[in-house]
Amino acid sequence: MRKVRRENGFTLIEVMVVLAILGLIMTLGASGFRRLTKSDLRSSSAHLAGAVRYLFDRASTTGKVHRLVLDLGDGKYWAEVSDDRFYVPHEAESEQELRRREEKESEQDEEQRKVAERKAKEEEAQSSSSSFDVSKMEIGDFAPKRARFAAFKELALKPVDLKNAKLRSVYTPRTVDELTSGRAYVYFFPLGQTEAAILTLSDLNETTFYSLVVHPITGRVKVYNEEIHPPSSRNQVDDEGKQVVQ
Repeated sequence: MRKVRRENGFTLIEVMVVLAILGLIMTLGASGFRRLTKSDLRSSSAHLAGAVRYLFDRASTTGKVHRLVLDLGDGKYWAEVSDDRFYVPHEAESEQELRRREEKESEQDEEQRKVAERKAKEEEAQSSSSSFDVSKMEIGDFAPKRARFAAFKELALKPVDLKNAKLRSVYTPRTVDELTSGRAYVYFFPLGQTEAAILTLSDLNETTFYSLVVHPITGRVKVYNEEIHPPSSRNQVDDEGKQVVQ
């Protein structure tokens, strides 16, 4: 009898079936991952909206100025509170002006810390002496007190690290344009007011967006499943064609 030898290997149909199955698995996996990522983004947006509303109510009930700190670089946010008065700058700043002012204030804080430490050492050295310190009678330059904010220790609002989401931009009327880097702040005041703000989150690939629009009087947060941009310019044109600065 003649033995029939079958060659080892797969037929073309078998290869096509395997490729079809692999393609289906990859499609389902990618689709499931996108749904999971979008779910994380939606959850992060809802949590951030709740944090805004909580700070609005908290500032009203405690009579203290609160602020939401948003770190766009590290993708995290937390709350801070101050017992001092805080005044919003009258003129809107560009991002460069804002960063320069923050850097200058940081340098001033460091200088004040060094001066305080030096005075403390001098007072400690003179504590054993009965001689009067004439330097205490000197009149220095007047500098308005700047509000100092401390970490918010309430368990109801812990620092949050975003999961599968990123802070894309933050806009308030204090800045000319949206902030896309560094830290941004949204302030909440004791009389039941906050800043108008637009907080935009996105997925890590920046294909899906959620924008939170904060109402300054009610503290209400409206969430949009799209990227909302502020007005492109503060300048408007009157009836004679002249620009009017708002």
